[in-house]
Amino acid sequence: MPRYPEIGSIQLYPQRPLRASDKNGFVLKFYCPIRCKRIRKNCGTRDRREARRVLRECRERLLNGSYIASYGAITKAQEMIIVSQPVQVLPLEPVEDRKTWDECYDRYRTHRASRTREKSLTDALSRINIAKQILIARLPQLVVNGELFVKDVMTLDHLEMLQERLLAGDECRYERRSTHTVNSQMGALMAFVRFCHKHGWIDQVPPLEKLSAEDAMRGRPVNEDEFQRMLKAVKEVVEKDLVEDWEFALKILWESGFRRSELLDLSWDDELKIHPRWGNDQSRPTIVVPSSQKNGRVQEIPMLPGLFDLLSTIPENRRSGPIVRLRLKSKDKEPASLDSIGRVIAKIGQKADIVVVKADPRKGSRIKYATAHDLRRGCAARLINSGISAETLKIVMRHADFDTTEKHYGAIRSAQAAAGELYDKLSV
Repeated sequence: MPRYPEIGSIQLYPQRPLRASDKNGFVLKFYCPIRCKRIRKNCGTRDRREARRVLRECRERLLNGSYIASYGAITKAQEMIIVSQPVQVLPLEPVEDRKTWDECYDRYRTHRASRTREKSLTDALSRINIAKQILIARLPQLVVNGELFVKDVMTLDHLEMLQERLLAGDECRYERRSTHTVNSQMGALMAFVRFCHKHGWIDQVPPLEKLSAEDAMRGRPVNEDEFQRMLKAVKEVVEKDLVEDWEFALKILWESGFRRSELLDLSWDDELKIHPRWGNDQSRPTIVVPSSQKNGRVQEIPMLPGLFDLLSTIPENRRSGPIVRLRLKSKDKEPASLDSIGRVIAKIGQKADIVVVKADPRKGSRIKYATAHDLRRGCAARLINSGISAETLKIVMRHADFDTTEKHYGAIRSAQAAAGELYDKLSV
């Protein structure tokens, strides 16, 4: 016989300190006597002590009946919000026949977990949760017993409203988001919407249009002089004992065109990671990239001469394990996380005073200093300016399609070719 659910039995997840990837903070999981199944509720905090206080209050409300009386409020503060909402008109369609946002979200997360890279999935789920928070705040009349139903909120009007509120900076630490950021966030949400439609939980996918945005890059290529300034700024950002490691990491990015996420995946000898293949007298050295990269393909690409010279400086007896080893503090035993590496490199760019995007209040763009991806852009710009074809650049940069290469770097090549022709024809 199935075990009878125990009212008041609550678990707090995760059962460890929060990481940067835990975008939702602490979550309670318990049996809901209203919906007659186990559900999860966000504690609304990243502080473990506060989350445990919410757990104790929720358990007490489950046991004394306040949880049912308040239509599923886990705290007194949440109950006051529900009570203050206007009287709701019950939908014509029975609630039991519709799917809640949380039910669809759980199905979507499980479905994508085995089909998407962990970092990409974490980012997508975070964007979906931001959308949910805005919809709850802006559409309280659609919140039934503390729940959103996808059929109610996944309409064109509501998605356009969400698009506008994202642009205005709702649920954001900045006053306004850029159109690029809003389009990226809505892209993640629309993938969720299409998943709901595919399973019959909504009738159609609303024909939402993207916001008009410039095709320009969100940064710009770093040049040689600026890169040298970044190297000099390293000692002002990291501890003295770690300067050499961080300088080496910047040089790898500069000479390879790798993405920041790929920096930690570089290995001397692990064939499941990005690794060099040195070649012989008949062949050139190459880099083997597994399918875990962004475009999902297994590729072997040429090793750029600058990267070959850099790696050749490492003695052979040290060529094992990770190629790049980065820590935030000399006493740390664990390597630096991907997000922390990005923040450190951005600080280095700021310390070197290399502005790649100027603030523009009209477009909602903020000032942006050089980052790891701008070093990748710098590598691509050097190659295209040296006469490398866009087709070869696509291989080296490992773009998923040629349009990406042409859009970002084709104009650079065209401008250089045109300038060369003008000077050849018009110079006296």
